[in-house]
Amino acid sequence: MYFNSAIFLFVFLPLTLAGWYLLNHFKIYRGALVFLSLASLVFYGYFKPAYLLLILGSIAVNYLVMRGLHRWEMGRRGLLAFGVLANLGLLGYFKYSDFFLQSVNMIFHTDLALLHILLPLGISFYTIQQLSCIIDAYRRQDCDPTLIEYVSYVTFFPQLIAGPIVLSEELIPQFRDTALRRFDPANFAQGLSLFILGLGKKMLIADVLGRVVDFGYEKIYWIDTASAWVVALCYILQLYFDFSGYCDMARGLGRMFNFTLPENFKQPLKAHSVKDFWARWHLTLTRFFTKYVDTPLGGSREGAVRTCVNVMIVFLVSGLWHGAAITFVIWGGLHGLGVLFDRRKHFAAKDNLFFRVATFLFLTFSLMIFRCGTVDFMCRMLRAMFIPKGARFLPELCSCLAELPEFYMVTRAAEVLMPGAVNIVYLILLGLVLLVAGIFLAGKCADQIVCSAKEKGYPMRFVLAVAFVFTCVVVSLNQVSSFLYFNF
Repeated sequence: MYFNSAIFLFVFLPLTLAGWYLLNHFKIYRGALVFLSLASLVFYGYFKPAYLLLILGSIAVNYLVMRGLHRWEMGRRGLLAFGVLANLGLLGYFKYSDFFLQSVNMIFHTDLALLHILLPLGISFYTIQQLSCIIDAYRRQDCDPTLIEYVSYVTFFPQLIAGPIVLSEELIPQFRDTALRRFDPANFAQGLSLFILGLGKKMLIADVLGRVVDFGYEKIYWIDTASAWVVALCYILQLYFDFSGYCDMARGLGRMFNFTLPENFKQPLKAHSVKDFWARWHLTLTRFFTKYVDTPLGGSREGAVRTCVNVMIVFLVSGLWHGAAITFVIWGGLHGLGVLFDRRKHFAAKDNLFFRVATFLFLTFSLMIFRCGTVDFMCRMLRAMFIPKGARFLPELCSCLAELPEFYMVTRAAEVLMPGAVNIVYLILLGLVLLVAGIFLAGKCADQIVCSAKEKGYPMRFVLAVAFVFTCVVVSLNQVSSFLYFNF
């Protein structure tokens, strides 16, 4: 079930909110958590019911490991090792089996058959989320949840599939606070506004740009230099608006239930260096790798050489976490080198326009590699981007916008009234979408916009703007699309 689907917007969400607040109104607090967990499992199982066995099995094993870590004094290190290996083994089997077999075939010239295992939705997120739980339990840093609290924490549907990655110490105390179980109109209005703006970012910007990106990669054998850079630009914007839109929706849904989920973005495309980018992008993933990978390795406490090695390990692991392909590892390595370069005082980036533009170009280039998936596609895109070739493909690239419902009337009118200038109309439409994206990037983020409107008592122009966005979203509901981070 997607956030951007009619069944979620008009059936699942209203029923879940009503059941949650009704049970809490009658002070059936434990029953409300059970209801929320069951609703979240329905949400997850809607994609594929077989996934429920996997996530429930993962929850059962991790909860038992946590119980053992809290109650046993002997053998805790062995139990922790079992829990970590069980989680990594589960993730490794589903996500990296074919990557491992392909690597063996390439290195040893064998012909092992690939398994072609379908990646279960959200497994990367709920696996590392549970890893953080058992490590914190080993360190005696968790809040020792009950079974229903733990199930609710792992399965809470706003963040289940693609984050933000929530620590147990952030969400479980909120479950325990009965003051948060009462309906709060202010929180609900704030959450609903943030959810709708996130929905707009996803469906009205990311999905439109995604059409261009997908068409460009499908026609990669014919793509020219200008088109390649347009595709690369569209992808970095698509990825940002898609994922930040999802996180806005997740945080908005959390507020509608009176829960606060952690912030995941701080306008990352305004970054003036690669290091600054990672202080703004996917903050909860950065926090996880810092706390559970970099710090145990020694961080920056063991000297310059060890620090460089640790940084590269963290970014290579981050790249591999995003996907089982060599292009993800290359992307991670590039960002690791970028961070190390910025650590040198002589080359430290300043927060000015030059460094912002340079960082944006680096991010655009590196995310092109991230998107390619295979080395062959990466090489073809590199040749297209850096070996000049006439811009004959650009009109055809933009023509893929013609069938979008948002532009249907405009494109049909152009075909009838000025058929000779249709390609120009397509270019203008793409330019308008990029302009809107640029305006959003230059201004406040969605959370800041909503908080500012809340402080001013939700002025009428804000309410009308949100209503307009929601109307446009409803018009586009016939083209439900997945979120990019579902694939990671």
